[in-house]
Amino acid sequence: MKKRNKPKVPMHLDSATFDNSFDLDDPYIEYVEIRDCVVAMHDIHQMEFKTVRFINVQFEGIELDAGYFRDVVFEKCHFVGGVFSNTTFKRVEFSKCRLNGTLINDSKLEHLLFNDCIMDLCSFGFSTLNVIEFNQTRINEADFLEIKWSDIRFSESVLKGARFTKTSLDGIDFSTSSLEALSVSIDALKGAIVNQTQALDFLDLLGLDIRHS
Repeated sequence: MKKRNKPKVPMHLDSATFDNSFDLDDPYIEYVEIRDCVVAMHDIHQMEFKTVRFINVQFEGIELDAGYFRDVVFEKCHFVGGVFSNTTFKRVEFSKCRLNGTLINDSKLEHLLFNDCIMDLCSFGFSTLNVIEFNQTRINEADFLEIKWSDIRFSESVLKGARFTKTSLDGIDFSTSSLEALSVSIDALKGAIVNQTQALDFLDLLGLDIRHS
């Protein structure tokens, strides 16, 4: 896997509230730290975040189209029913965040880390993912629908019931993760990196009856 570029976010940023930073006429937020608040963003178009740290922020019903995130860190944040469409994420980290049911569709993700997050029922439909790492993250019943990708790593993560629909797994390393009831076609499975136990589980997809001699 290529080396992931980390967000270029200084340790010390000026504190600000979201309400004071947000202006619909100039939807651009940069070089601030926003923490301990609830943020509602409904039907927002073309908003940009650059060099921002969010700590303990709850995003309620966020609906962002054509957004842009560059050098952004989310720590202990909670997204409730978030929808990101046609959005670019570049050098972004999510740490100890809850993103259950978040939809990231028709978007571009580059150099992202999801660390110790809960992402059940997330969807990455028709998105492009480049240099993405899921570390110790729960991604149960997530949907990777027709994604284009290069350099994805799942480290010690749980993907129970995750679906890879029309998405090739060639070159993705799942060997340290849990893949119970993964949904994937036989053709798409070719080239996936798995451990011995996982390999035996995938034989069920072939309908083989394995017996000990």
